[in-house]
Amino acid sequence: MLSHEEKLERIELIDAVCDAGRLARGLDQLLESLAHADQLDPLDVEGILALKSISERCAERIGDAARILEA
Repeated sequence: MLSHEEKLERIELIDAVCDAGRLARGLDQLLESLAHADQLDPLDVEGILALKSISERCAERIGDAARILEA
């Protein structure tokens, strides 16, 4: 049986994965909004794509950590 602390750690990991996923979706929406508004600057696109890549990698690493803790 898991201790209270272990349960809290798992909840925090799940929250972190969800946050990273929301960030990636939000960046997609921002990029799409800028494109529809014809306000895309190449530097904005690069920055948004870089942030999206970072958030996706974070989500993957957090997911890996969660799987390791569960094992």
